[in-house]
Amino acid sequence: MVIGGSLLFFVTGHLSKPIEALSKTVNMIAKGDFSARVERKEQRNDKFEYANELDELEANVNKMAMELNGMDYMRKDFMSNVSHEVKTPVAAITGFSEILMDGKLDKQEQEEYLQLINNESRRLSVLCENMLQMSRLDYQEIVAKKNKVRIDEQIRKCIILLTQKWYEMDISFDLEMDAVTVESDASLLMQLWTNLIDNAIKYSDMKPYIKIRVKKEDGQLLVRIEDDGIGIPKEKLPKIYDKFYQCDESHKKHGNGLGLSIVKRILELLHGTISYESEEDEGTVVFVTIPIDLKS
Repeated sequence: MVIGGSLLFFVTGHLSKPIEALSKTVNMIAKGDFSARVERKEQRNDKFEYANELDELEANVNKMAMELNGMDYMRKDFMSNVSHEVKTPVAAITGFSEILMDGKLDKQEQEEYLQLINNESRRLSVLCENMLQMSRLDYQEIVAKKNKVRIDEQIRKCIILLTQKWYEMDISFDLEMDAVTVESDASLLMQLWTNLIDNAIKYSDMKPYIKIRVKKEDGQLLVRIEDDGIGIPKEKLPKIYDKFYQCDESHKKHGNGLGLSIVKRILELLHGTISYESEEDEGTVVFVTIPIDLKS
C-alpha cells in the first residue's frame, strides 16, 4: 500500500503541474492575452512528434495562441489602415470646403477647389465600395457559376471602360485572345480583369504598351497581361496582395491598395492562381489560371 500510495502521489503530481500550467495559459488567452504560451518540455520519442497526449494538447494550445495573436495584429493593422485611408480624403474635403466658405476666391479658383473636393469625394466613395466588396468576398465561400461569359469580349469591354478613365494617356494594346466562353460569375470575372488591367495602365508612363493573351489549355483558362511600366522591386513582390499595401506611393491618389487583395480573394473563390514576374523599370507580367470547364 505504501508503494502504491507513493506511485499514485508521484503520478498525480506529474500530471497536475502541466494541467495547471495549461489551464493558466488557456485562461490568459480567454482574457485576450494572445502572447501567452505553455512551457513544454522538449522530450521526444524518436518515432513520435509528441511525448504524450498532454504534450500534444500543449503544442496545439500554443499553435492556437499564435494564430489568434496573428489575427489580432492583422485586425489592429487593418483598422489603423482604414482610419488613415478615410482620414486623408475627409481632411482634404473639410479643408477645401472651409476655403470656399471663406468667400475670398475668384471664380476660377472656386472651380479648382470644387474639382479637388469632387476628386476626393470620388476617392472616398471608391474606398468604401472596395472595402464593402472585400468584406463580402471574405465571407463568401461559394461562387454560383450562373453566367456564360465570353472572356475575350469581357476583357475588350474592360479595355474600353478603362481607356475612358485614362483618356489623357496614349495607351496601346496588343491583343491575342482566343474566343473562349466559360460558365462562371460574370461580375467577379469583370472585377478581376478590370483591377489587373487598371494596374498595368496605372504603373506605366504616359504611353503604356500592354499585351494581353487569352487561351484555353488542359481544362484551364490562361490569361497573361504584360506591361512596360515601372515594375515591382523583388523585395516588395511578396507584399503586393496585402490590404492597403502600395508599392509606389506616387500613385496613391489613383488607388487605395485593395485591388490586388480583391483579385487574390476572387481567384481563391474560383480555385484559380495568380503569379507575377517583374523587374524594376522593365515592366511586369501577371499570369492568371482558372481551372474551370471551358466551352468555345
